[in-house]
Amino acid sequence: MIFMRVIVGSLMHETNTFTIGTTSLNDFAPVIGDAIFKDSTWMGRQTAAAGIIDKLRSEQIEVVPTLFGSALPSGTIQRQAYKTMKNEILTRTRRAMPVDGVCLALHGSMYVEGCDDPEGDLLSELRKLVGDEIPITCALDMHATITQAMVDSANALTAYQTAPHVDKYETGERAAELLMKSLKHGTRLRMEWVKFPMLLAGEQSETNEQPMKDLLAMARDKEQQTGISVSYMLGFPWADSPCNAVSVIAVGECSKDEVIKISAAELARKFWERRHDFQFTTEAYPLDEALTRALQDRKRPVIIADSGDNPTAGASEDLTLVVDAVVRRKLKEVLVAVIADAKAYETCAKAGVGAMISLKLGRMTSRPDALPFITQVKVMQIQRAKGMNNAVVDIDGVMVIITDTRCDVYDPTHLEELKLNPADYKIVIVKSGYLSPEYQRIAARKMLALTPGDTAEIFSDLDYQKMKRPIFPLDQDTQWSIK
Repeated sequence: MIFMRVIVGSLMHETNTFTIGTTSLNDFAPVIGDAIFKDSTWMGRQTAAAGIIDKLRSEQIEVVPTLFGSALPSGTIQRQAYKTMKNEILTRTRRAMPVDGVCLALHGSMYVEGCDDPEGDLLSELRKLVGDEIPITCALDMHATITQAMVDSANALTAYQTAPHVDKYETGERAAELLMKSLKHGTRLRMEWVKFPMLLAGEQSETNEQPMKDLLAMARDKEQQTGISVSYMLGFPWADSPCNAVSVIAVGECSKDEVIKISAAELARKFWERRHDFQFTTEAYPLDEALTRALQDRKRPVIIADSGDNPTAGASEDLTLVVDAVVRRKLKEVLVAVIADAKAYETCAKAGVGAMISLKLGRMTSRPDALPFITQVKVMQIQRAKGMNNAVVDIDGVMVIITDTRCDVYDPTHLEELKLNPADYKIVIVKSGYLSPEYQRIAARKMLALTPGDTAEIFSDLDYQKMKRPIFPLDQDTQWSIK
């Protein structure tokens, strides 16, 4: 094979513009240059970046690593943090010139102070740097919000095909394969983008449920028939952006121009025709009704997602509405995971295991000035688990995990580390949207509690200012047709 060199890098953040606080450079914990090859967090089958790197190296292509940064979904990214990471990617690309291609793993729904489209900005700067002839491909999250700058600057965009996302690595491989197709055959890639005015939550579009199951099968059939690559990018409803929309991207060689164009239009039209079919893929109720239904069920554990305070969609994870509700109803055998509150953790740690204390915990609403939930607790544990500090407290029969930092609630081994067995509880409440596969496996029954907060599933509860209207489902009479 002809010797080739390809720039690789990654910036992953799903930005919630409704939540308090901002996201810093430290939150991204960037890995620079060759250090990526020895970083076990990145170099496994759980990241698109690893898929890109492994696929390119398997083809004896020299990989030129730049910067790899990822942060738990949270508030708007600080301008200087983004500028620092972007400059690192551009500087390392400049030093490596000439290169044969660029392959990145990006999220697609990042927002930066003063910049609504950082992915488009980064790709535009890379395009200026490498020139028009060098192919650029990207792996994206399924919940990417596609912009004109992204489409204008990249030759190919491809996204995860599963939600929950279990194909990150494979998506990275696919982005690398698209790049190699262009490099090996010396052909230009052609991309068609069709977007339509629709907001869609992940909790209404899990890929093993209808209508996404049918729509994805249709896309895979199209790929088999035509040899092109097709992706749905569903957008991210908890960001107030003028670019909010659902998109279809089709990619192939320029010789398939008409097929690419027709395929993208057809798939977008089919998706829009089924817009009314998107309902919650898990039982969904207001909190009190969810609790009542859980109590009436003999099975255990019933796992309820506190969907309005979901940290994996950027919420603050410190809202105590669910704790207040179960305590007020004098429920027993309930576990709440987790409330992120550093001060509350410190209070518990200072008091020590066995202490009975008055505790100010979290916030009762998502308003910045909201009062905490104040209650008497017994400190049951102070322990490291999931790589962070945890306090487990008992509030009159309700067990609550308090952490000193925000975290995802994807993996029940967090509970196991704290010697908390979900099967010992009638109800387990987790800060989540749709449950991870790991939690789904242990749930006798699963529900969404439609709670208020920064990730409210009822979109009319969110204060959109920048978003273009009309948009479905906020505006039920929204009209759209393919141009």
